[in-house]
Amino acid sequence: MLRTDATDRVCSDCWNRAIYAYGTGQIFLKRTRKYTKLLQALSFFGIVVPLLIGGVVLGFGTKGSYLETLIAIAAAAGIVQLVFSAWSIVYSWADGLQYSLESASENFDLSLKFRELGEQAQTPPDDLELRVAALKAKDDARQMADAKKGVSPKELRYGHRAGLRQFARACDECKQVPRSMEASKCHTCGRF
Repeated sequence: MLRTDATDRVCSDCWNRAIYAYGTGQIFLKRTRKYTKLLQALSFFGIVVPLLIGGVVLGFGTKGSYLETLIAIAAAAGIVQLVFSAWSIVYSWADGLQYSLESASENFDLSLKFRELGEQAQTPPDDLELRVAALKAKDDARQMADAKKGVSPKELRYGHRAGLRQFARACDECKQVPRSMEASKCHTCGRF
């Protein structure tokens, strides 16, 4: 297939989609880390409070004057732990973790495939448009699913910066190529 203006537009679109898919993958990877930490903390405190009481009773017996105070502290900690457990159930932290892992993985895969197609601008294959159309359909479906998870404007700016940084592209607003993931004052690739 010969290179044409239409082919250049297709490859440019592939590069843009590669950047956006990578950025979205970073957004959900960040959410994955948040959910993992929350669930680990919940599990840790759910186990450590009863173990602490049991260990103290086993080690020092049930006759100590400190036991009533320790049980009161454990009861308060248990109530706090129950509140956080209810919070995790109501806000579906485990489901959020699973979805975030799936989305990050699929978005990174889409980014890689769009990048491969974008790199073929010099010598495009005969079936380029067909391959791009199939990949766009997958990307559109993933974008619709991700949109239902409520990505915030701050997360969008974070993801945009991550994509620009990964592909060494300048931001349209500030004209800078991000060198780090530290927030800048730019309204497009910063302020997250």
